[in-house]
Amino acid sequence: MIRALYVGLFIQIMLAGSGRGPGEYVRIERLSERVLLAYWLGTGRCNLTAIQSRKGLVVIDTEMSPRIMAPIKQRIEKEFGRKDWAYVINTHAHVHHTGGNSLFKGAVVVGHENLSRDMEWLVHKQTDPARKRKDLDRAGQTLRNLSAVLPQVSRNRRQVRHIRGEIEFWKLYMQDMEQGYEVVPPSLTFADRHTLDLGDLHLELVFFGKGHSLSDILVYVPQERLLVTGAIVYQRRHLPEIGEESELQDVHRFMEVLNKFLAEGVKIDHVVPSHSPPLRQNDLRPVLDYYQRMLKEVRAAQREALTLEQATKRLAVNRKFPAFRIPPPGDWAYGMHERNLRNLWRILREEQQQTQKKGNVSPP
Repeated sequence: MIRALYVGLFIQIMLAGSGRGPGEYVRIERLSERVLLAYWLGTGRCNLTAIQSRKGLVVIDTEMSPRIMAPIKQRIEKEFGRKDWAYVINTHAHVHHTGGNSLFKGAVVVGHENLSRDMEWLVHKQTDPARKRKDLDRAGQTLRNLSAVLPQVSRNRRQVRHIRGEIEFWKLYMQDMEQGYEVVPPSLTFADRHTLDLGDLHLELVFFGKGHSLSDILVYVPQERLLVTGAIVYQRRHLPEIGEESELQDVHRFMEVLNKFLAEGVKIDHVVPSHSPPLRQNDLRPVLDYYQRMLKEVRAAQREALTLEQATKRLAVNRKFPAFRIPPPGDWAYGMHERNLRNLWRILREEQQQTQKKGNVSPP
């Protein structure tokens, strides 16, 4: 078990909350008798999926830090009327997904075999003073920005509540960062696929490939016709990713996995993405189409001896991929399509070089 405890000087947080407890900002949405979504009320919804079964409770993803996860965990336990946690599943290791693992003592933490490596950044940002200071400064600035906006929306009760929820969220996160918290990696990992038998339910865990992160997985529950996609299908109209460490085998795997979940006979009523209300099975299709068209079009551009700049103009989002939106400047996903193009361009160039090398090898 990785332990990352770093105790620094506690900074004074001057911003006042609403006076209510943190649990006031937790929202629960029931998908069925056995499945619910829990998330923190604010400007950046992140779905945590909780499932009850004969063999215990399961939660998929655990938010940014223990203090944020604690009231969510309590609400889930209250909804289900039980506390017998069997499994924690992490879809990947970015923010919002593994920070609260330490609260589930006795539960088995499950993830892809790359997940522990992906989680190292959570340790480093607590143990590296410069990174820790930068993270706290950024969180502090977020709090100041939210506090400044609050008077401007005072007549809109819904916006006020969302911003107060966000303020409480960042206050709790800063407390965890100041005092340090335990980072708990998976104790059960898999490379390709893994099934958890929960008696009345089976959870099918599928590695997606190296794209958004190195450890992206989907969780399919056939008995509930439920697919949890994490950051793979992030939200409607959000561009998919081809990462810096993606290889050609990953791009092919993206398409293979999506094809299987779109196949005739696979019944999915609810697709749970990371950061939006639930989607439908057909919302997977634009993501599959994006990967297929990108692969085909970039191959064609290279055969025509176009430059990357020329290919980028040809493959503009609004022209070739109208199902997706262009994120605004400042958004973390701004420029993602261009990054995807650069990465796929590199991947296919490397494939060509490998093919040429093999062709130049003389037979023994």
